[in-house]
Amino acid sequence: MDCWLSGERLGLPYLSPYLDSMGSNFSHKANFATAGSTIRPQNTTMSQSGYSPISLDVQFVQYSDFQRRSQIICKQEEDCFSRALYTFDIGQNDLTAGYKLNISTEQVKAYVPD
Repeated sequence: MDCWLSGERLGLPYLSPYLDSMGSNFSHKANFATAGSTIRPQNTTMSQSGYSPISLDVQFVQYSDFQRRSQIICKQEEDCFSRALYTFDIGQNDLTAGYKLNISTEQVKAYVPD
């Protein structure tokens, strides 16, 4: 199911990117994704490799900071994050990079962490 359409059907507003946080409303959802991101950290810039330097570890730190700051705003008796739905969709760019380098499927599998 497409998450954009299902949110729309529920009457939820479109989400704002986390890095565009000024004036954004994150009370319904937040997006920590970046185009071209990978699981493994990149040693190159986006213009050099075509892949985002904002890998999964960076996105996780952003989420952790967001959660910590949000708990300050939430009422202390509420646990705003335990009632949330979390989805993760990452790794496609790691696979694509391996195939672009013309390495074998076994080498790609060894490169991408479990």
